[in-house]
Amino acid sequence: MYIVGTSGHIDHGKTSLIRALTGIDCDRLPEEKAREMTIDIGFAQIEYPKFGTVSVIDVPGHERFIRNMVAGAWGVDLAILVVAVDDGWMPQTEDHFRVLSLLGVERMVVALNKIDAADPEMIAFVQAEVEEKLAGTRYAGSDIVKVSSKTCEGVADLKEVILKNLRKLPRAANADRPYLYVDRVFASKGFGTVVTGTLKNGVFRENDELTLLPGARPVRVKKIESHYHEMQEGVPSQRTALNLTGVSTEEVGRGHVVVRQNFFAESGEILARIELLEKRRAVKNNMGIEVLIGTTTVKGRLILADAPPEGAGVFPARVKFDEPWYFYPGQPFILTNPGGFRIIGGGSVVLTGAGDASDRKRVKGLLPLLGAFSREETAYFIIAAARSMPRAAFLRMFPDSEKHLATLADTLIASGKVLALDGLLVDAVFAEEALAAIVQAVGATVGPNLQEIAGRVRIGEEICRALMPRVMERHSMVEKDGRYFAGDAITADTLSPERTRALEQARARGAEGVELDRLPAEAEKKQVRELVRLGFLVSLDGNIVLHRAVYDELKGRVMKLFEGRDKITIPEAKEATGFSRKYIIPFLNRMETEGLLKRIGDFRMKA
Repeated sequence: MYIVGTSGHIDHGKTSLIRALTGIDCDRLPEEKAREMTIDIGFAQIEYPKFGTVSVIDVPGHERFIRNMVAGAWGVDLAILVVAVDDGWMPQTEDHFRVLSLLGVERMVVALNKIDAADPEMIAFVQAEVEEKLAGTRYAGSDIVKVSSKTCEGVADLKEVILKNLRKLPRAANADRPYLYVDRVFASKGFGTVVTGTLKNGVFRENDELTLLPGARPVRVKKIESHYHEMQEGVPSQRTALNLTGVSTEEVGRGHVVVRQNFFAESGEILARIELLEKRRAVKNNMGIEVLIGTTTVKGRLILADAPPEGAGVFPARVKFDEPWYFYPGQPFILTNPGGFRIIGGGSVVLTGAGDASDRKRVKGLLPLLGAFSREETAYFIIAAARSMPRAAFLRMFPDSEKHLATLADTLIASGKVLALDGLLVDAVFAEEALAAIVQAVGATVGPNLQEIAGRVRIGEEICRALMPRVMERHSMVEKDGRYFAGDAITADTLSPERTRALEQARARGAEGVELDRLPAEAEKKQVRELVRLGFLVSLDGNIVLHRAVYDELKGRVMKLFEGRDKITIPEAKEATGFSRKYIIPFLNRMETEGLLKRIGDFRMKA
């Protein structure tokens, strides 16, 4: 199935042309009838023998209704750009033309309408103007058909040209990850809630258990229709009506999304590829914008990484939203000013999520990796920004089929940009930096365990575990009882008798520890300091020292407090360890320096 959509300036005859093509009047609202102007999107269909039903979407041409235009245009496969020959290429013609390009609409047919109202010379002039506008764009060489929606001259030709172009389109994608942006909601007597939209990327079937966003509400498909015909399943690029159970009409609206396998990420901020329209004023940092994405509008602010570019151009920028919404990498959108009546440009989502200041600084340094924003460059950027991610998570991030994404991951691995380690996709540059840091962390002490190494290097335990075999192979490192030693490291078996005695005394004192300022002899203090340097003892604050085994045990008790919760108090940590306040504060501070905890007010949270 395919979706055909009209576009063009107000009063150029889009709705009347659809009526001539299909016999259906798309203006359904009383206000549209009274004003003779399309306000919201309308729907019709063309029946082609041996080809099937083609859905048609009519969009408003007035600049005040650009939000509705984008809501109708986002899922279009073939656009009919309507240009009235008694008016020519007008401002909304240009805006609609650019919107179609920014949204990635595959093909275009130009309908030169109202030929009954112009002489041949004027028709030829407008045709030349249109050809000039198309030249150098993705729509160069598009078919141009002369029609009159009033007399129906050329309408049959237009219908055949539409079919010819539809036959040239690739088959609608079925990645088995279907989703539907809702554009209409109503209650059907005897059935309940019905939502309509353009189904993309897969199939919905009767009795499917689906998810409604926002809110991740579970819903079930009770009945499916397309153009008033009941169907067992909805297919890609088809106008689809879903009768849903589990939600009322008051709980769903235009812009909501129905999905089966949820690859959308909820986020209050995205990193995006931005493309400005030509001959428009330059954008400003922190300027208010509206993002028209799918069938919804999300308000926010444009945050520029560097000085704003002059005029047209393609560049990365962050978009911070007033409220979180749902996005996926590669998703196209349109940018407008607040109010939605002036198009600034468009773009596509690169990365969801904000991160902290250090994350944003690191991601900014990676921006050159985006290059021309190809799918491969974007995928690598996402992995590099995360540093590592489970391969399974990568295969769920996009609406593409799992097979296609697996091929993309394998391409990145073959290029050497990404490493495959224990089910993880790891940025190769980050891996080399982490390997060097791990070697340094192991060499700085004796026998750190995996958790301690990960904390010192400030990486996750999962990626640290995945990297350790490579570190051990390259640097002659050994593992014993869960602890890692450099090849030339001093072990407990090779300690001098004096150091062995000091180590045993510290172990015997348990949680009471050793306080350097209470040791009577300088020689004893020297032995303890040396054991701290070698990693057998752990210094909490330069004075209080614990045996490493004791420290590890007490550290484990504190970390166990986080089971089922995200923060703990100092009194809770004291009770778990048996420490006095004199010991517990340095102890928790030490865990902070290892990257295990972070302080938020009077609480401690897992880092």
